[in-house]
Amino acid sequence: MAERETRPRMLGVFVPFEPFGYSFEVKSPSQPSDVKAAIRSRKKGWFDPKNGARGWIVGPFVCLWFSALDRYGPMLFGRISRTDLGTRITGRAGSDLNGLLLYSVLLPLMAFVLYQMVSAGDHATNYLVIIGALVLLSPLIFWWSHKDRREAEPLVRFLRDAITTSGQTFRASSATVAVSEAFRLNVGGEQCEGTVTPAAIHDALLGVGTGDFVILEAGPETYIQTASRDGGYILEMRDGDNQRHFQAIRRGVAAKAVSDSNSIFTFEEVREAFMAYASEAPMPPFLKWEGMPLLE
Repeated sequence: MAERETRPRMLGVFVPFEPFGYSFEVKSPSQPSDVKAAIRSRKKGWFDPKNGARGWIVGPFVCLWFSALDRYGPMLFGRISRTDLGTRITGRAGSDLNGLLLYSVLLPLMAFVLYQMVSAGDHATNYLVIIGALVLLSPLIFWWSHKDRREAEPLVRFLRDAITTSGQTFRASSATVAVSEAFRLNVGGEQCEGTVTPAAIHDALLGVGTGDFVILEAGPETYIQTASRDGGYILEMRDGDNQRHFQAIRRGVAAKAVSDSNSIFTFEEVREAFMAYASEAPMPPFLKWEGMPLLE
């Protein structure tokens, strides 16, 4: 997909500084034991090479991460508790929470060691430079974690889909969608084997994280595709040559007034668009297609 800056402009809007991830809450009408069973049945194995939620549940605590290979990727910590109406999971989700927590614990120690070395006139230059750099770069490290915190949205999205009534409803409603046998599903550059089903489309979109993409294609130049941006999705469609390549924006927005946030969609919205494309039904009314700028 064409690389474009799609970070929403939030002038005049206060954005809290959240280097340790953003807080989330997911509620379910089911009992905690059923919620835990649902998470365990849907999550991937720890070493599954494909991206997607994986992790552990110990007592009332749940920890999920996104990749078997990226130890510094998105992570979620949550607490499972019983409520009068069922179960609630609350916690924080962000980028590299385990690494940042360890760094935060060691930071005062590094600062103390640096102070002692300078006070004593220690000439171990290499160590002095390394420790000093780690301490001085702390603001940048915390800012970067804050900037990338929404990379953990696929993990929160997984919980909502696995344990909430709305997640079960979405999956059930798509079961009746008739997908043509001509369609093929490409996830992250890997062609999926077998017939494309609504459930396969649903799961592919659910697992989209930073750097991932999903393509539903009827031919080499005929497809709809999506990729992750700022915790949401951007959406494109192609119907022939590069002059028939379109990006989705929200309906009601004038072409000259299109901003980055107007081209980012939720999981539910992109899922609806993919299901419409797969069944050759009209596209959802909330989006319209604008021609992509031609590359020079």
